[in-house]
Amino acid sequence: MREQQTLGRRIQEARKAAGLSQESLGERLGVSRQAVSKWEADAAVPELENLIAMSRIFGVTIGALLGVEPEAAEDRSEKDAPEAPGEGVEGTAPAGELTDRELAAVEAIAKKYLDAAQVVQNPRWSRKKKIAVSAGICGAALTAALALGSGLSALGSRLDQVQSQVYGIESSVSGQIGALAGQIRDLLDEDSNLFAVSQARVTDYDLAAGTVTLQVSAQAKSWQDNTTALFTALLSDGRQFSAEASGKNGTFTAQNWTLPMDQEILLSASLTTDGVTAADQMETLYDCLPGNFRLDVWGGFSQTDWANQWRDFQSDSWPQTSKKLTLGGLSLSISHGGNTHFSPSPSQVEICFYRNQETVPESSVPVPEALELWAEAGFVEMYNWTDYTFTCELLPGETLTAAVCITDDHGQTTWTILCAYRLDQSGNVQTPQDLPADWQPGDLL
Repeated sequence: MREQQTLGRRIQEARKAAGLSQESLGERLGVSRQAVSKWEADAAVPELENLIAMSRIFGVTIGALLGVEPEAAEDRSEKDAPEAPGEGVEGTAPAGELTDRELAAVEAIAKKYLDAAQVVQNPRWSRKKKIAVSAGICGAALTAALALGSGLSALGSRLDQVQSQVYGIESSVSGQIGALAGQIRDLLDEDSNLFAVSQARVTDYDLAAGTVTLQVSAQAKSWQDNTTALFTALLSDGRQFSAEASGKNGTFTAQNWTLPMDQEILLSASLTTDGVTAADQMETLYDCLPGNFRLDVWGGFSQTDWANQWRDFQSDSWPQTSKKLTLGGLSLSISHGGNTHFSPSPSQVEICFYRNQETVPESSVPVPEALELWAEAGFVEMYNWTDYTFTCELLPGETLTAAVCITDDHGQTTWTILCAYRLDQSGNVQTPQDLPADWQPGDLL
């Protein structure tokens, strides 16, 4: 099975097979060597008249050149060649290929389409629109040209294959030219960008003020010494903010640009040179909201031991059962949270144990190991079986909550529940379900 090729690759192979250089082919077509080079690199699409001319020069059909026929003329077997006298003389062509007379008819049809499409040359139209219309006209012209064989019964068997493939060729040609037009549109979009590269990142935030701080930079493709730049931020609620950029060697930067926190921040930039301003979009920052500026924390105690013990209550005339609880085998994971470009770092990590709805922990254990791991790797993955244990007596009706308390480098303190237990009046241990992610000491589970 042949590897699928582009139009440019087929032109290049046919040119080399014909023993022509890019310069000599350009001379025969009346175009520059650079134009031929762009065709072969699929950076441009030849006009219809050039496709027709190349099919003559290379001795292939237009359909073979466009890749919509299974074989080029030179690949056909001898049994497919015409047996009529005069084979090889002027005015005849290999099987499946248009003769000079047919090509003249094709050119006449193409000219009608091109004359009817003079609106494409209207300078008020955009380049993209011209390409789209030209692609449609070219597809229609080629379809009509290839369908011409159905009306030339005098050509006999040499056009039978073309006639049977008209509908398939029509679809293939349209798809091929549409794909090429899409490639050119992408190239034009890239060429029309004002900046070779641009970047925006969150460098800081203030939860109390509800703001984020950005650093934005963009490298202009072309500029002058008097070129100035302005960055603009459009928020999801329609508010708009601007920041003047400082420039050096075509690189424009805005640092410490403070904006309100928002779900979506669309960034753009404009360049002004000699009073003429042009603007271009950069990128969109998503989810710059308070909830995304926090650490992701996960953990728990893998060893939980319960022991019954008897205790006499002064208010009761009979002994009741309490539970001795021992927790151990701490596992703890801390990582950058949210989906923004920036998140905080822990400055203090503690394991705290709260009884009932108390706001002050009954016991707390610092975890310096977590801070060491963070400073070393930028995240925490630890499993400790001995250093972080806790034992207490839990009475009927009481609740014990173990939580990791983290204070970050922005002064924000968060709690993440590791485990929680409640002893009911019958002495049975219960584990609360659906522990809240925003739990704080004093909250009722």
